[in-house]
Amino acid sequence: MIQRIQSLYLFVVAVACTLLFFFPMIEYISPGGTYKLFATGMRSYSDVPGILFFWQTFPLLFVVIVSLALSIITIFLYRKRRLQFQLVNINVLVNVLLIALVFLVYSNFFEHRLVGGGTQSSYQFGMYIPLISLVFLILASRAIRKDEALVKSSDRLR
Repeated sequence: MIQRIQSLYLFVVAVACTLLFFFPMIEYISPGGTYKLFATGMRSYSDVPGILFFWQTFPLLFVVIVSLALSIITIFLYRKRRLQFQLVNINVLVNVLLIALVFLVYSNFFEHRLVGGGTQSSYQFGMYIPLISLVFLILASRAIRKDEALVKSSDRLR
C-alpha cells in the first residue's frame, strides 16, 4: 500500500537511485580535459567527448541497480513486513557499500588514471545522493519496525 510511510520513504530511495544516473558524482579537471563520474561511467567533456572507463565503473553501476531494484521490490511487499524489514536492511548494506565505493575507491582512483598531472577533483550533487537514500532507508526500517510492533500489540488484544 502506497499510503504507508515506509512505502513513501522507499519511493524516495528509488527516486534517489534513479537520480544517480543523471547527476555527476565527481568532477575531475586535468590538463587533458574535464571528466565527470556518473553511475554509468566516466564521461569526458574535452576534445573527444564520450564515455570512458566503463568497465572500471561497472561495480558502481551494479550496486546502484541493485539498490534501485531492492527499493522497488520492497515497496510491493507491504503485507510481508518481516521480509520487507530484512530487504530494507540488506538495502542499507548495499547503500553503505555504494558510499564506500564512491568516497573511498572512485574518488581517488581516477585522479591517478587520468592523463596529465595536477588533476583536481570536486564533489558534485550526485556524491551526496547515496547519503540521502541511506537516511531514508533507516527511516523506512524504523517505520516497518513500528508497524510490526503495532500489529503484534493488536494481536495480543484479540
